[in-house]
Amino acid sequence: MTTLPLSVPTPRSRIPALAEATIRRRRLLDDLDRGGRTNTVTLLTAPAGSGKTMLLVDWIDSKRGTDSGSIAWLTVDETDNDLVGLRSRIASAFAQAGSPALDSAIATLPSPSDPSYADFSALLVEALESVDEHITLILDDSHLLHDRQTLALLGNFLRWPPRNVRVVLAGRYEPPLALQKLRLDGLVHDISASTIAFTSDEAAEMLARSGTVLNDQDLAKVMNRTEGWAAGLRLAGMTLVGSLRPSELIEDFTGTEHTVADYLVGEVLSYLPPTVRMFLVETAVPDWFTTDLAERLTGESHAQDIIDGLLAQNFLIDQIPGPEPAYRYHPLMRGYLRAEMARLGAEQIRNLERVAASWFNDYRQPLQALQHSVHAGDSPTIVEILCESGLGMVLRGNGAQVLTAIERSPVRVRKHAIAQLVTAAAFLMDGNTAPAVSILSALRRSATAPVTDRTSRKDLDAEMLRRALEVHAAIRTGNIAAALARAKNLDIGKSGSPELDSYTLMVVGLAELHVGLATDAVHHLMDATANARAGNLHLTALSGLSIVAGSYFLAGQLDDTLGMVDEAREIADRHGLTDTPVYAVVQSLELLVATIRTDPAPPPVPEDVWVAIGQSPDPAVADYGRRARWALEMLGDRSGHHDREWLEFDRPAVPGFEALLAPMVQRRYLASGEVHRATELVDVTTRRLGKIGDVGLLAAEIHRLHGRLDAADNELSSIVDGTRRCINPVNSVRALLTAASVAAARRHPIRAFDMVVQALTAAEPESILLPFVEAGTPVRDILTHNHGRFGLLEPFADRARACVPHEARTIDRPATGTLTRRELELLRELPSWRTAEQIAADHFVSVNTIKTHLRGIYRKLEVRSRRDAIAAAHELGLL
Repeated sequence: MTTLPLSVPTPRSRIPALAEATIRRRRLLDDLDRGGRTNTVTLLTAPAGSGKTMLLVDWIDSKRGTDSGSIAWLTVDETDNDLVGLRSRIASAFAQAGSPALDSAIATLPSPSDPSYADFSALLVEALESVDEHITLILDDSHLLHDRQTLALLGNFLRWPPRNVRVVLAGRYEPPLALQKLRLDGLVHDISASTIAFTSDEAAEMLARSGTVLNDQDLAKVMNRTEGWAAGLRLAGMTLVGSLRPSELIEDFTGTEHTVADYLVGEVLSYLPPTVRMFLVETAVPDWFTTDLAERLTGESHAQDIIDGLLAQNFLIDQIPGPEPAYRYHPLMRGYLRAEMARLGAEQIRNLERVAASWFNDYRQPLQALQHSVHAGDSPTIVEILCESGLGMVLRGNGAQVLTAIERSPVRVRKHAIAQLVTAAAFLMDGNTAPAVSILSALRRSATAPVTDRTSRKDLDAEMLRRALEVHAAIRTGNIAAALARAKNLDIGKSGSPELDSYTLMVVGLAELHVGLATDAVHHLMDATANARAGNLHLTALSGLSIVAGSYFLAGQLDDTLGMVDEAREIADRHGLTDTPVYAVVQSLELLVATIRTDPAPPPVPEDVWVAIGQSPDPAVADYGRRARWALEMLGDRSGHHDREWLEFDRPAVPGFEALLAPMVQRRYLASGEVHRATELVDVTTRRLGKIGDVGLLAAEIHRLHGRLDAADNELSSIVDGTRRCINPVNSVRALLTAASVAAARRHPIRAFDMVVQALTAAEPESILLPFVEAGTPVRDILTHNHGRFGLLEPFADRARACVPHEARTIDRPATGTLTRRELELLRELPSWRTAEQIAADHFVSVNTIKTHLRGIYRKLEVRSRRDAIAAAHELGLL
């Protein structure tokens, strides 16, 4: 039976308001049990305030009533660095473990004055092995042991322990014992600070027990400040308890908060010599540092020895994995050290910031170099960094930090042309078009010297960046052609700077897509991607590949689209970009290809891919996701949406994208009975794209719905004979199939067959099947009646016929036999949305008669509302 040793710390040390040990019981007590074999050593090391003692006490409590043997506890102090004293206290701990058998065995050990005392260690082992039960020895604060003789005594005991004894060493850091051999033999079980740190859920439970319930955002801030450190969470709980505005207090909960500072000084820093404390203050200037940077900041040639000592003592410092070791202080510790830095004086602080800026600049860390130069107030260096690396930092996703640095810079820096260009770039990348346009307009007005052969490379690069930014802004606001022409007047892509060339080529290529220069666009976008890869601009490279994939998709090159998707996925996986909106665009293109091909097993695209796209800071990308999702939903959703999100879209559109989705949007309007919007869409798309074949297809569909087959045929003839070209290949197939349906309705089977053959010929190379599904029963009937007549296209014709559902209801499938003449007359009144009373008055019948006919219509069309009846009638060709 387990007995609680008398020397275990009392429960009052647990801070009952938070009871942190109990919260971590489920996770950590099992971890302690995993090292529970005898002849093993469990090493529990964690910095001050990690709650290791509470954890051990709670673990002992969990053993009550179990057959786990006796537990002896010794809390080490400085006096135990004496061989005789340590032996005596260890023997006393065993004797007080609460086991009569163990107490009797320990009583046989010799006293220091006894001649046999020289064999004390061997006699202790014999005494412990004579007890027929498991024994656990806990040495708390074992890091305080430093005497060579006592360490040798403990080391021998651990290497050749009694067969029934397990040892738990707990301390702030591992004592200098030779445990390597035991580790290799699998006899050491390590429990580190990261293991016993609180998780977010545990921290939330811990704070809730003290009466503080935080939302997810505030809890994340607390975890960022404390990193799960028990003492930090306890201090946070004490600070927040009873607060009505916890968010405000969390902002001030740093290393300078008095309870935190008092704890750090009293429990962590007071044990360090003054030279080490000064080392800590000076190396707290940067967020992280290497040994080389530490030597430059402190002038200390033995910086690595100091760092190693801090790591060995489990100080609040972490080593950052990487090719070159780097280090960072715990956020609360660094906050305190940064406050202590004020004692050095303003000039010394500026010197330290300059040293840090110079080092980061030398090691190609421009963002950190910029931030430290701003802190130092070094205007020339700030401008130099912005010239060399400003655009690159923005392209790497650090636009917000760059904007903050520029805002905190001296006035002369903020007024510098390069600072304003980088600011405009950051605004555009973040979706803030208006301030970027304002900055660019001011820069254009102030430009005086024209570009000539004598213009310096530096000025030429600045002018190229300005014009590229104007193109980027025009893509959002309009007048793309003029901005694109100005940019292409310069030798784009030839600056020699991967950042500038990749960005310039990217926006030029995107602008060319908007004005219909698809071939030039792909060429420039591929060059942009190559430059981005050369400059390690992984997000820019991913963006380039996604736009190229989109270009291929809009050109109907679906296999090439998937090839670009695979290439983009490889970059995203390798560089951790799979949670970005750009990667979501890549995934959506894969989904669109599967939609066009009616793939029965579509790719495993996450359900929230459209949500991820909608979170893009680029309004054009967000709008793409919103509009594509809205159009695609009609494939499985007949319900109407009463917004005008498509018709009221006022930004410049990519023609191929607009043309592809417009017929799908039109079908959705028609399916919901909104014929007026489907008709209005023809006018809207004409204004955006001109009188092209894709618009003619929309107009032909309206004519066909109203029975104007001659007008529909006239619209389609100009598309079929090439007079009006469809800019989207999918629409070319749609137009041919619509022409086939019109020919079938006009009883021209030869023309209908010819149109279907042309459609199969155009669709087969890329397996474009969606238009056949949309065409429905009339085209399926043509394919069925002409089976065996398609030659080499027969296999694809069979696939096209199979993908059209047999029960599909389309606008061409008549169902007039199900309704009476009176019901058909009333059905034609429904789109007017006049009341039953008004209709009854016009037809000289009673309101009840009208309502009876309405019930018959609803029943036969299997609908429940007037709107659904209108939609079903349109699908069946009754309106």
